[in-house]
Amino acid sequence: MMSLITESLLPPAILLAAILGGIAALLIFAKQRYGGTEDAVVSAINQCLPQTQCAQCGHPGCLPYAQAIAAGEAINRCPPGGKQTIAALAQLLGRDIIALDDSYGQELPKRVAKIREAECIGCTLCIQACPVDAIIGAQQQMHSILEDLCTGCDLCLPPCPVDCIDMIEVESVVTGIPKPLTPLVAKVAQQTEAACIRCGDCEVVCPKELQPQMLFWQRSSTDSMTALNLDACIECRLCDRVCPSAIPLTKYFQVAKQSLRAAEQQQAEAALAEQRFQKRESRLIATEPAKSRPTEDARKALLARLNK
Repeated sequence: MMSLITESLLPPAILLAAILGGIAALLIFAKQRYGGTEDAVVSAINQCLPQTQCAQCGHPGCLPYAQAIAAGEAINRCPPGGKQTIAALAQLLGRDIIALDDSYGQELPKRVAKIREAECIGCTLCIQACPVDAIIGAQQQMHSILEDLCTGCDLCLPPCPVDCIDMIEVESVVTGIPKPLTPLVAKVAQQTEAACIRCGDCEVVCPKELQPQMLFWQRSSTDSMTALNLDACIECRLCDRVCPSAIPLTKYFQVAKQSLRAAEQQQAEAALAEQRFQKRESRLIATEPAKSRPTEDARKALLARLNK
């Protein structure tokens, strides 16, 4: 009886801590006792995370971070989830609520990406970076964001070579009042084109691991263009942006591609003409009677007439 009275007088905070501690103990017991429940624990943690797949926590996605938390990692490394996620994880796991570790980023309002479509060059680099396939488009075609699928992870911003992507707060999307962020990469100032200094910067930034400066030097040779795999160039213009000589490399490559297409067309037409000629020769041989060789007497008679 005395123990019941004592328990009823415990402060609510202590009771809450005891309940959360019991939940955490049950989770740990279930994880240790039943081999199959480990996935259930990770799944419960994963459901508390915002599923932005932004990798700000240091892991490639929310599920790997959930697995790390289940193994004992801190619960305060998710900037998109912020205080709400930390509180949910603390309640689930029976841990203390702690402040967000700002070394992993700042908590921001929910945002989605939006492409300024008139400026998009269709390089597909943002599509490759998006972890949830929320960007649609084809190479050298305008891209668009599926806003219902976008998680606001910001991963599409760094690879965009023309800075045509803005992050817009969800509230702004509803009200129609955009609040674009400052582009991550500053625009390159206009310069006068100079000679190539062979610095190699263009090769460093090429997402297709091509040799832009070699392509530039050999652009008049169709064989060299083919050998250097010019067709793999996606015309992202990153080489233009880093070139200290302000050489518009992409424009040269576009012209070189046109030359390649013209050469291929010429070769195709020549092959077709040769094929038609061979067919004609075969047809003539098959339809015309074989001409007999002149006899020796006929040859002598012809020579005698010519000598008169």
